[in-house]
Amino acid sequence: MCKSRANVPALFVQAFFSVVLMAMVASIQANNSIPQDDPEKMISHLSETIIEALNDQRAELEGNPAKIKAFAKTYVLPYVDTPKMARYVMGRYWRTTTQEQQEAFVDEFTTTLLRSYSQSLLKLKITSVSVRPKIEEKPGRVTVSSEVVQADGNKTDVIYRAYLDKKNQKWMVYDVTVEGVSMLLNYRKTYDSEFSRSGVDAVIAAMKEKNKEFNGVPNGSV
Repeated sequence: MCKSRANVPALFVQAFFSVVLMAMVASIQANNSIPQDDPEKMISHLSETIIEALNDQRAELEGNPAKIKAFAKTYVLPYVDTPKMARYVMGRYWRTTTQEQQEAFVDEFTTTLLRSYSQSLLKLKITSVSVRPKIEEKPGRVTVSSEVVQADGNKTDVIYRAYLDKKNQKWMVYDVTVEGVSMLLNYRKTYDSEFSRSGVDAVIAAMKEKNKEFNGVPNGSV
């Protein structure tokens, strides 16, 4: 098995977003819904369509972040609990911030995820994805492991963590681990350092500035 830990950050971004987004696009075009009654079926369904979706949509989506963002906001976010992720990423700062600050961070964190993933999406060339049986961590929480194989022969272990939203009785993804690197832990460490150094408001302002262009706001605009 050929694995490169030096590529983990890029693979982490690309594997997670492209598996979810491109499979969603293919399923939407085929008028098929993504099952959320079973997390293993959900991940398997996404994985089964990714290769065809990437090949079919690559030219159309390349250089069109606005279209990628539109698809993601409409068809990906309902399957990924970004507010839950944002709360975990803020960690101890969540309890000491106002509701306005919390909502602002959730918004900018979600946009940051979409911006980061869309920039890396089309660089990924996957030849196959195999999904293993789900493992129950505790009632209402599971992990679903998969192996992503790229055209260059590189194989990467990607583990999805999902929980059952009892209100809607739907499974939601809330973390992805690539080669032992957790998305949530990685972001939490990064933002904890930034919050400690600059303060919550300054961090949110910096995120908003970086997200401006992705949101269609020209540089220099207020």
